[in-house]
Amino acid sequence: MSRSGKVSAALAGVLLSGLAWTVAPVAPVASAADNPRAVITSPSTGAGVDTGVPLLITGIAFNGEAGGIIAVEVTFDGGTSWQLAGDAETWAITHTPDTAGPLTIQARASTASVVGVPTPVVTLVVGAAGSPPSLSCPCTLWPPTLPDRPVIQDPDQEPVELGLRIRPDRDGTLASLTVRRGTWTGPLIGRVWSGAGTLLAEQQVPAGTAAYRVITFATPAVLTAGSEYVVSYYTPAGGYAATEDYFSGTLAMAPFVAPHDGVRGAGVYHYGVGGGFPADSWRDSNYWLMPTLTT
Repeated sequence: MSRSGKVSAALAGVLLSGLAWTVAPVAPVASAADNPRAVITSPSTGAGVDTGVPLLITGIAFNGEAGGIIAVEVTFDGGTSWQLAGDAETWAITHTPDTAGPLTIQARASTASVVGVPTPVVTLVVGAAGSPPSLSCPCTLWPPTLPDRPVIQDPDQEPVELGLRIRPDRDGTLASLTVRRGTWTGPLIGRVWSGAGTLLAEQQVPAGTAAYRVITFATPAVLTAGSEYVVSYYTPAGGYAATEDYFSGTLAMAPFVAPHDGVRGAGVYHYGVGGGFPADSWRDSNYWLMPTLTT
């Protein structure tokens, strides 16, 4: 959507509040054919998240060749109560933790005849730095697919810088950035910024038609655990890929956190010839930037 369209739509927009349903546990029914399973893809166990800020929880569900997933539920109290998160093989839900301390998450999937076994517990630290899991990096943040949130090819033809706010959970260097391209196939400029808008790294890449473009920085940016940064790319003639209503909460996938600050999601942009530090937001959009951290 063009800048003028964003402004007009924003003035006329209506804020919709999501509803959460608590459902009573259903006793499993024995079945030789059904074995539904759920997997939590984010957040990563050990992540530190903020109090009073929505957290994005995503996952998948499967039941072999039989299919037939009709519900995925999550629990934050060890199974005392369950909350509906979706009814398909990809699912997502937001949850706003209001108490500092450990937060546990489990999920389970159901068919019409069987309630599956809950997933292993994912434990987060609310209101403090977490204990990030051990990883052997380079590691790339590859955002999960969310249900009913398609990738669109925005026909906007204005010069724009698209970005992603990130917070690494460990020290490292950011040496490359993968961009999911839109319709524009001309040259791009990749950039890394501090959270305050200081340019830390910049790299121009030539034109190309590949659906995904890797931008490798000649001089990698040095990142510090817990500090906020923005990775971005400038496209002088628009034509970018985007998914609206994506970053409705903080996405915590080690070694990255893509934070929601209670007002805006992690996706940001800036209009103007030559680009610039992106700080504006539009409908929690994801502009499909995938940074790689080396430790």
